[in-house]
Amino acid sequence: MRTLRWLTLLICAASATRLVAQNIAVLADHLYTMADGTQGEPGVVLIRDGKIEGVHRGPHQPAPDGYTVLKAAFVTPGLIDADTTAGISGAYNITADQDQDEATDPNTADVRTLDSFNPNERLLKVLNQYGVTTVQTAPGPRNPIAGRAGIFKTAGTGSAPATVEQLVIRQESAMVFNLGETPKVTYGKKEKAPSTRMKTAEIIRHALSDAKAYEEKWDKWKKDGSDISKQPSRDMKVEALVPVVDGKMLAIFNAYRADDIDTAIRIGSEFHLHYVLASVTEGYLIADAIHRAGVPCLLGPVMQRFESLQTANATFENPVILKRAEVPIALMTGYESYVPKNRILLFEAGIAASNGLGMEETLRTVTAGAAKILGIDDRVGSLAPGKDADVALFDGDPFEYTSHVLAVLVNGQVSYQRK
Repeated sequence: MRTLRWLTLLICAASATRLVAQNIAVLADHLYTMADGTQGEPGVVLIRDGKIEGVHRGPHQPAPDGYTVLKAAFVTPGLIDADTTAGISGAYNITADQDQDEATDPNTADVRTLDSFNPNERLLKVLNQYGVTTVQTAPGPRNPIAGRAGIFKTAGTGSAPATVEQLVIRQESAMVFNLGETPKVTYGKKEKAPSTRMKTAEIIRHALSDAKAYEEKWDKWKKDGSDISKQPSRDMKVEALVPVVDGKMLAIFNAYRADDIDTAIRIGSEFHLHYVLASVTEGYLIADAIHRAGVPCLLGPVMQRFESLQTANATFENPVILKRAEVPIALMTGYESYVPKNRILLFEAGIAASNGLGMEETLRTVTAGAAKILGIDDRVGSLAPGKDADVALFDGDPFEYTSHVLAVLVNGQVSYQRK
């Protein structure tokens, strides 16, 4: 009951009336564009038709006529959660709103979060009120090959219920692979493979090899004249992995322990994948190896719970240690089994900031850095002309627990405003 009461308070706070305006001027005492130039100086962001029209630095910048004015002490790009199940795992934690794991087959490469994503899930509103404007929503941790993630905004435009088409940035952003304890526990209990780490890795390798062979078969058929009578049969599960082995689709390897991280690097290198590591609890223990591999990391949650031996060595200093090792990083919140299901990226980032990463570098990991790793920096992650007007306004340092989010804009429309 206490959890439900807490959740209700959050949802009520997020239901403030939206301010709709074509032209908005956001005046900041401390403007963090996370684009080129000095950060933290006074400035103004001009927004027109959902896009950033201009950014002007300097104190006492006036707003042009015809612009609705919003003011804040700190103004930043909207935050980006680089890996979460928000939108497919819901607030009630019942079968009806839990769609993050299709735990019926170790290989579900053919499924997409897009087809489970609920654009009106109340937890998206909760995330939005804490400055999160973009999420990469990924399948859960149970299957060795979990399926395809997608990237979405956390709020639509207008007063009508949002649609997936309004929120989607990228329908299929990455293929998710899971190593470690969870897959082997999931299927070992069913007396089905995998029940060991070595079998989990074998299932992934086998599927990637099948995808390469499948592509070669189709290429040969096309080269030989595309005779319909000799056309290979289609396999949607294998076909979904072809862009991965071609390096055209990002692969996300979810791994916690150092040995699982090593396995992910071996597989990624063996198949020449375009890949990132996710979770990476013990990344700090092998930071040099990750750096040598040249692979970015989606870290988190920073405050993850002790659930098994794979998270026993978690430390709040993981982000700063990997950053010092020159590993590109972003922060993520992942999947939680308890109500209300989703962690708040802003709070996770605050812990990273206070444990060595610092305010500006932490902000970069949840804005421009995350956007670059996910390949969406042409649209979001920084405040620059032509980009989506996704903006967060704070009355103090975003990562101080006494600060408040004053307003959030998604595509130039105020999706949350503090009462």
